[in-house]
Amino acid sequence: MTLAAFAAAPGTAGAATGGDAFAAQARSAGLTGAQAKSLQNRVDGYLAKTGGTQVGANKIALPGGELLLTLPGEKRARDLDTKDAGAGLLAGCPYTYVCAYKYENFTGDQMNFFDCNTLNPIGWSTTGSWINNQKSTLYAKFYDKAKVLRWTSPGGPSSDAHADWSWVYYLSPC
Repeated sequence: MTLAAFAAAPGTAGAATGGDAFAAQARSAGLTGAQAKSLQNRVDGYLAKTGGTQVGANKIALPGGELLLTLPGEKRARDLDTKDAGAGLLAGCPYTYVCAYKYENFTGDQMNFFDCNTLNPIGWSTTGSWINNQKSTLYAKFYDKAKVLRWTSPGGPSSDAHADWSWVYYLSPC
């Protein structure tokens, strides 16, 4: 499974929706021009696959949540709009969310989902990780390619630092 698992709806490229603001945000985060361009290329790749909307230098709004991309040279994604990005969060996962990470140990690009009963596409085939940072009565639900429920997590908070994304095509936070 590759990123092609995402719906191929047209995205909104950063240049069309505030490219200057996103470039300024990238500079204020300490990125060089080349790093900012590399980040924007990655954002554009996700936009082409997800149909989301770029809302920050490294942030894409998705129908059921958001996608945060790691900055060049960093292992963990962080929201550049938040002053103390990651402070007080369970591995960067906000309370009431289910978060999916591209790589193991809660690293790499990060999807944060909050909209119950929404099948959110997971376009990774890596060994990644996830966190259910909801209350104990809410369960993350993992679906296969045919949108069949194949596994339900324990109630929150719960997590798996070494999750196999190869069979997961969709994730619902509850």
